[in-house]
Amino acid sequence: MPICRSSIRHLAVLASLGSLVALSGCQSSDGAASAAAQPAEVNVEELRAYCPQVILETDGTVWSQYERGGDGDAAKLVHRTTISETTRACSYSADAITVNVAVAGRIVPGPVGGPGQVSVPLVVEARRGGEVIYSNPVNYGVQVTDTAGATQFVFNDPAVPIPQAGAQQTRIFVRIDVPEAR
Repeated sequence: MPICRSSIRHLAVLASLGSLVALSGCQSSDGAASAAAQPAEVNVEELRAYCPQVILETDGTVWSQYERGGDGDAAKLVHRTTISETTRACSYSADAITVNVAVAGRIVPGPVGGPGQVSVPLVVEARRGGEVIYSNPVNYGVQVTDTAGATQFVFNDPAVPIPQAGAQQTRIFVRIDVPEAR
């Protein structure tokens, strides 16, 4: 009697379901272990809550530092710093949102660059319309050890305060505070 392909598929599906049922019986009955594996519950208010967008300012994503008097001369480039990615997480209280902002970047040494500490002038700002409601300028130290490749870094500003009133009109901006642009 020939076996048709649909019968083989049906048998395969039934075998898969049977093994899943058998494996489900092998789970631990330890309530503490299964409770610890459960993710934290998220309530409806948190799902509907607003978390301000983080934007990289176009004019502040690249900073090329040259030897004194060598501006624009590729042979005198000490290093090039870029920021390219951001992320955020929000926590909520009755009157404020606290935003944990992270920024990823990298430093690429130039022909005259060497190992050592690089101070990256970063600024995190929260703006509502044209008003700056939070500003955190930081000289973030990055240790460059590899002069043949890029050194990656992550900067974190863990507590950007945003008042709930007007939060929907608030944006968070991140930039390298390029000395020439000041």
